[in-house]
Amino acid sequence: MTHIFKPTLTLSLMAAAVMTACGGGGGGTATPTTTPVATVSLAGVVADGYLTGAKVCLDKNENMVCDAGEPSATTGAGGAYTISGVTAADVAAFPVVAEVPATATDSDFPGSTVGKAFVLTAPKGNSTVTPLSSLVHQELQAAPALSAASAAANVKTALGITTDPLADYIAKPDASAHIRAQMITQSLKNNADAIGGGTAAQKKDLQGVLLTMAKQAVPAAAPASSASAPASVPVVGVEDFNTVSATLANKQTTGTASQAVTVNFDAVNGATSIKACDALTLTNLKRWDQTPLTAATPAAATLLANPTVTQTTSGKFVDLRFYISNVLLWDAAGNAVPLVLTEDASQSKNVALLDFGYNTAATGTPVCSTAYKTAITGKVVPGTYTGISFTVGVPVRSADLSTKLNHGNAADTASPAPLQNLAMNWSWQSGRKFFKVDFQPDTAAKKFAAGAVGSTAVVNTHIGSTGCVGNPATVAGTETACTNANRLGVKFDGFKTASNTVLLDVAKLFKNSDLTYEGGGAGGCMSGTTDPECAPIFKAFGLGLTGANAGRTLSGADVQTIFSVK
Repeated sequence: MTHIFKPTLTLSLMAAAVMTACGGGGGGTATPTTTPVATVSLAGVVADGYLTGAKVCLDKNENMVCDAGEPSATTGAGGAYTISGVTAADVAAFPVVAEVPATATDSDFPGSTVGKAFVLTAPKGNSTVTPLSSLVHQELQAAPALSAASAAANVKTALGITTDPLADYIAKPDASAHIRAQMITQSLKNNADAIGGGTAAQKKDLQGVLLTMAKQAVPAAAPASSASAPASVPVVGVEDFNTVSATLANKQTTGTASQAVTVNFDAVNGATSIKACDALTLTNLKRWDQTPLTAATPAAATLLANPTVTQTTSGKFVDLRFYISNVLLWDAAGNAVPLVLTEDASQSKNVALLDFGYNTAATGTPVCSTAYKTAITGKVVPGTYTGISFTVGVPVRSADLSTKLNHGNAADTASPAPLQNLAMNWSWQSGRKFFKVDFQPDTAAKKFAAGAVGSTAVVNTHIGSTGCVGNPATVAGTETACTNANRLGVKFDGFKTASNTVLLDVAKLFKNSDLTYEGGGAGGCMSGTTDPECAPIFKAFGLGLTGANAGRTLSGADVQTIFSVK
């Protein structure tokens, strides 16, 4: 903990009243007393690496914003700042906030700006402001009766570090603490970016949400030790905007959820409703030139580089299931209210497994189930709602951040009921198959890989988190983090639960795929970043497959095309 007080003395300005007597009367002068007010200068540093160009203030109203009139300064070289003209009592009473703009620079990465704005804080009486001090401050906000020492100890345990989280881990080098700080910053920037701005109250709550998410994810992904920092900073997955919005709404929604709501879903092929095992034809699909299909056929990469004409493919879907979670209803003013799902075998902890049928036969001709789950039910705080949003996938934790969801043991009867479905379990990725749509062409898909010709009976489309570390299914209590979250946030502004239906259009999902050809990797697309079948699937899904947006919900021209409203 570093704070330097530089005392000064300020004389208050007072008017002197002088009385003069006339005509033989006596006179006198009242001499006021002057009370010196001691002030100090608060000096410290702001760091992820040392951050230059951040606005630092003494947060007198504790709203995590540097408001006009609050004593402030701007960080210079080495992240240093000095706030002058404050009292020692104020320093002891109020936290420090550092607003880091996108234009700030980080000594860890010279020659570039931080790129995205974020906020760091330090608890009252401290002037070293870092991602680690921000976690200590968040601990104290969540439990005001906690001592600063206890809060710091909790953060040390959670992150697996030995350094005091209120200290400057750069001045007294601790590479493990440093790299965890970098990861927290990365999580703050990316997840704040996913949801955007908001009111001051929303920003304060959002900061708490983002810090809690980071604290839960970082221990799993961070190296046990690090020889230097910055190193190659492990990536902490970016949540979709809806998951972050739902967690924020969970903190801010007031009132009792008593208004019953049903949200209907339908799977369609163009304009036609479908269920698993229905015979259908998919049209307008890209076809790869695969003639002649022999051992001399060019390598898959060459084929994939030369798409030719469209085609039609007949067959049937033999599995049509997907998870949705954190359903929010939105009013005309842009306020979100959580839909509290009814607890049953298909809905729990605000996660629902939608089911349009699946193959029940172990071998031979598919036999599809007929007990479908095509609607969700629950309650909201009474109101008039004109929009809906939801996440396609299973979040790491519930919206109140208390219960682990995606990464857990599907065979554990203590798991929420819809997550006990073993067919949707993805054990090698430490999570769930968020979206499972398997298509069986009437003609088996042809495969050319490694110079051999083969076939596969079913084209699988399985979307789930990838690049995961930590598996609580095998080690109880383990935290999990994934580089590619692959949770899709969907939002429709024009939606009324009484009259609208959410559609999943499989024709749009496979519009730019070829279901008669397997180009390599896993059969179909199982979320592999190098699997040639995944590129068109992820594009339709509106998810980044590789690069800076890997695993993120995309927007603008890249927004998803498979879900719509009827």
